[in-house]
Amino acid sequence: MNRAFIFKVIGIFILTILMSWAVSQINSLIYERQARQEDVKREIANSSAGAQTIVGPVLAVPYYEEYAETITENKVKKTVISRDESTVYYLPENLELSGGFANEYKSLGIYKALMYELGGNIKGTFQLPANFNVKAQHEGGKIVYQTAYVGLGISDTRGINGNPELTWNSLPYKFKQGSSITALGNGIHAPIGIIASASPQTVAFEFKLNLRGMENFSFTPIAANNKIALQSSWQHPHFNGSFLPDAATQKITPAGFESKWAVSSLSSSNQTSLKSLLDNGSSAANQAVDAASAAAQAAYPSHALESLSVGFVEPINVYSQADRATKYGLLFIGLTFAGFFIFEILKRLRIHPAQYTLVGLGMALFYLLLISLSEHISFALSYLIASLACVSLLGYYLSHVLQSKSHGLLFAGLLTTLYGALYGILASEDNALLMGSLLVFGLLAVTMIITRKVDWYQISSNLAKPNVEAV
Repeated sequence: MNRAFIFKVIGIFILTILMSWAVSQINSLIYERQARQEDVKREIANSSAGAQTIVGPVLAVPYYEEYAETITENKVKKTVISRDESTVYYLPENLELSGGFANEYKSLGIYKALMYELGGNIKGTFQLPANFNVKAQHEGGKIVYQTAYVGLGISDTRGINGNPELTWNSLPYKFKQGSSITALGNGIHAPIGIIASASPQTVAFEFKLNLRGMENFSFTPIAANNKIALQSSWQHPHFNGSFLPDAATQKITPAGFESKWAVSSLSSSNQTSLKSLLDNGSSAANQAVDAASAAAQAAYPSHALESLSVGFVEPINVYSQADRATKYGLLFIGLTFAGFFIFEILKRLRIHPAQYTLVGLGMALFYLLLISLSEHISFALSYLIASLACVSLLGYYLSHVLQSKSHGLLFAGLLTTLYGALYGILASEDNALLMGSLLVFGLLAVTMIITRKVDWYQISSNLAKPNVEAV
C-alpha cells in the first residue's frame, strides 16, 4: 500500500473534520438566532404579558383588639387604650376554574411569540366559623372587625382584560389593583365590607377573569377540593407542573384539547404551605404596617406552592429542528466522502481534494440555507427547497467530476435518499433514535456489501492506473 494512498485517506479525514467544523459554526449561528428569538419573546412579554400564574382567591379579614391597660409614666400610673392589629386568612373549601383559551401569534420583526387569552370563570365556597374564631387576648378586650377583602394572586396583572367583578354572597364587588396579601404577590383584590357573623356561614363566590399571557399558564389549587376544566383549539398542549390532567377524560384532537383536573388538599401541601406564608406575612405586617402595601407587590414565591400548568407548544420549532439536523452533518459529509473514495476504488477515478472540499462545502451550506429560509417560510418547505438546491447543484457538479451523468445522477439519488431519511428522523422525534440507528446500520451494511470483494492491498495500484470509462 503506497504512501499516496495513505496521504489520500489522511487528507479525506482532515477534510471531513474541517467540514464538520464548518457545520459546527453554522450550528453556533443557530444558537445565536435562537437566543435572539428568546430575547424578542422577552421584549414581547415586557410590552404585553408573560407566562401567567394564578393563586387564590384568599379571604383576608383584618381586625384589631382594643383594650385598656395600665402604664406608669413619670411614676404616675394611668390607664390607656391600646390596640393590637392582625389579620385572619381563609382558603376556599371548594374551588372551580373553567374556561377556554384563544391563541394567536404576536410578531416583532421576523420573530413571533405564541400568546393566549383565557376566558375563565372562577367560583367556589368559603366555610367561615362564628366570628372567625377570633377571641380577645386581653381581659376586657374588644374585637373590632375591619373591611374584609378577597385577594387573588396574578403574576402579571398587565394581562387582565376588562374589569372583573366579584360576586360574594350574591352581591357584586369591584376588584382593585394589588392583591393586598404579601404571600400572593402581584394581583387584584375586592373589598367586601365587614362580614363578621355570630354563627358559622358558608359563602359562595364567583367571578369571571379574562387573562392574556404568553406560552404557559399555571393555576395553584389551594382549596380543600379543586376542580379545573380547560379547553382550547390549540392542538399541541404540554401539561406539566405538579398535577397532570385526568387521563380518562382528557381529549387531544386536531380540533384542540379538553382537560380536567381534580385535586384535593390530601394530595397537595398547598394549604399548609400557603397558610404558613400567610401567617408569616401577617406577622411582618404587625411589625411594619406601612410596608405591607409595598411588600404586596413582591414576586409571588412560586417555589413554595404546587401548580398545574398548560404550555402551548409550537409543533415545529425551526431552531431546535435545525439544531437536530446539524448533528447529522458529520455523518452525511463522511458518507459522501466515503462514497467518493469507493468510486475512486471501484471505477479507478481520480478525485482531487479541492473537489472533495467543494462538495463538502455544498453539503455544509445546506444547513445555512435551511435555517435562513425557515425564518420566513414553513420548515417543511424550507427543507424541501434547501435539499433540492443542494442535490441539484451537487448532482450537476458530480456529473462532471465523475465524468459520467449516470454517476452524477446516482449520487444525487443517494443524497436525496439521505435528506429524505433525515427529514423523517426530524419529523418523528419520539422515534428519532431508532430511525437514526437503523439508518446508520443500513448505510454500513450497504457499504460492506458494495466493497465485499475489494482487494484493499491492490487499492494503491488501482489508483495509480486510472480508468475513466463510465460503467
